Amino acid sequence: MSLTEADARCASTAQPAPRQPQAVTCGAGGIVVPPLLAAKMAARKELLAVRNALLASQVARDSAAVARTVLALPEFQHATHVMGFLSFGSEISVDAILKEALRLGKTVAVPRINGPHTMVAAQLTRMTDLPRDRYGIRTPDADAPVVELPETTLILVPGVGFTLTGVRLGMGAGFYDRFLSQVTGYRLGITCHAQLRETLPADEHDERVQALVTENGLIRC
Repeated sequence: MSLTEADARCASTAQPAPRQPQAVTCGAGGIVVPPLLAAKMAARKELLAVRNALLASQVARDSAAVARTVLALPEFQHATHVMGFLSFGSEISVDAILKEALRLGKTVAVPRINGPHTMVAAQLTRMTDLPRDRYGIRTPDADAPVVELPETTLILVPGVGFTLTGVRLGMGAGFYDRFLSQVTGYRLGITCHAQLRETLPADEHDERVQALVTENGLIRC
C-alpha cells in the first residue's frame, strides 16, 4: 500500500527498511558510524529538512486539524491522563489538546529531562507563562510533581518521522524510547503527512506507536 492510501488505513505489510547503507567514516578522527546509525542519521536529516521547510501558517493549519481529530477520539475522551509535549520550531503543536484536557479536568503531563538520556512525566497545570530553557523551549515548572501514568493515559508522541506500521524516528537521543518502554497508555504519534514514510531504519529498541494522527486524519497501526 502506498502513502497516498494512508489516510484510510495502515499498510500491515510495511516493515522497517531491510537494507541499510554501509558504515561511514566521519570527521578527522576517522570515527566509523555503524550502518543502522548512519541510516537513521540520513533519514533524520532528510525529514528535518522537509519539516523545517513548512511555512508557519501551514504548521498552524495542520496543528488545528490534528487537534480536531484527537479531541474526537475515544482514546482522548476516555483518558484520565494525557501525556503531551510542548512543541517548538516546526513541530505540530498539541497546545489546543492540552488546553482542552485541562479544561475537562484530566491530569496533564509533559516531558521533563532528568538525566543524560532519560525523562519523566511532569504535571502541567497551565499553558501560559511557562518557563523556558536555555534554548527558548517551553518547559514545565521545575517543582512540578512527577506523574505516574495509568493505563488510561493517552500519550501524544512527537517524532521526526513515522511509518504506517508505527515505526518512529526521533531526534536520536533515545528519550522517548526509554520512556515509552517503562509506561503504559495508548501511544498516538503526532505528525504531518509529509513526515510519513513507507519504511524507516529501526531496531528492537525503537518503541512504536499504536496509531498516528496527521492533518489528514487518523491512521490505526
